[in-house]
Amino acid sequence: MIEIKDVSFSYKQTDGMKQLKDINLNINKGEVICLAGASGCGKSTLIRLLNGIIPTFFSR
Repeated sequence: MIEIKDVSFSYKQTDGMKQLKDINLNINKGEVICLAGASGCGKSTLIRLLNGIIPTFFSR
């Protein structure tokens, strides 16, 4: 199971504008999900955070 709660993230060069704000996600073992949204909404950023490619972020 993958579970994240209240994840927020912003890149340094965006002057504090958050690409992700208070994201909650639960993925159960064997479950397949799809991330969909407009360009620039944070889909790739979320995947990079989950994979550890972006090492630092705030969550509860």
